Amino acid sequence: MYALRSGVLILALAAQGGALAAELAPRTQNGIVYLSGGVGEDERQAMQAARADYPVRLTFATKGSGEFRADVSVTIVDRAGAVAAAFVSPGPLCYLKLAPGSYRVVASLRGKELTQALTVQPLAARELYFYWDPESATPDRAQ
Repeated sequence: MYALRSGVLILALAAQGGALAAELAPRTQNGIVYLSGGVGEDERQAMQAARADYPVRLTFATKGSGEFRADVSVTIVDRAGAVAAAFVSPGPLCYLKLAPGSYRVVASLRGKELTQALTVQPLAARELYFYWDPESATPDRAQ
């Protein structure tokens, strides 16, 4: 089943062209596999195709409007307080494969950090939503 879903994702990415496939390629950091994207309809569809393969799913948005946020700094901290992974999510959707255990997920956008606790259990999916206030999600404007 995993091979079939992965094959469907590869075909979907290939249909979108090499640039999209390169952007949505799974990455690994300290043994943690993650996939991040979702900017534009094509990427959202490709992320949706990969969704079932990633039991931890993060979504980044603006409180109230639900407008998606991108370029979010993500830090995964394990139970011992060690940084398990740290990266920038280029899109509003970030899917991860984490070993069972307890973690803290810190998401930062323009200096505003949001933190949520996460417990990963075998064969159980978890979804975390991070919502920033509208003023935190708006780029600074020149005066």
